[in-house]
Amino acid sequence: MTRGNDLQARFYTSFDGSALMSFVQRLVGLSEEERRGLDFFLGEGFHFQSFEYKAQSLPMAVNLAKPSFLRQGDLALNRWKKAMDIARTMEQVSLIPPMEIISGKNYLAVVMPKGAVLPRNRERGIDDLLRDTAKALSQVGLALDDYPQLREALGVPFIIDWSDLNFVT
Repeated sequence: MTRGNDLQARFYTSFDGSALMSFVQRLVGLSEEERRGLDFFLGEGFHFQSFEYKAQSLPMAVNLAKPSFLRQGDLALNRWKKAMDIARTMEQVSLIPPMEIISGKNYLAVVMPKGAVLPRNRERGIDDLLRDTAKALSQVGLALDDYPQLREALGVPFIIDWSDLNFVT
């Protein structure tokens, strides 16, 4: 199974790098606490805070790295970005959504479709897709060292948290 062509097409049609950069810059200017109070704040994990960005034809999630993630240093961040570049170009893996990385001196954000919670009737067969994804990542020397959090957009399920993607050592 390959990623949904409609999801990918809508993502890249809606992706406006300049507008997203402005959105990210506004977020970077706020503290983590201030960002939690925004009406488009979706939630957060250990490494990222997530925000909804209303794009032309597909709502997007902008996952902004927390300072603690950025403090890993350039070597670790560049290694993570390299792993992300490999993963996000793996067309044959269905649970990897279309996504882009926006980064600068004091920020890093991952932009992907905003997904809804996977309906119960869609959970069937997901274990097989998770195993296929883990196997495909392993074949290119990567592992997602976290419990995979799933969402879906346009009927396409995908993993939303890639903060613990690493090279297998």
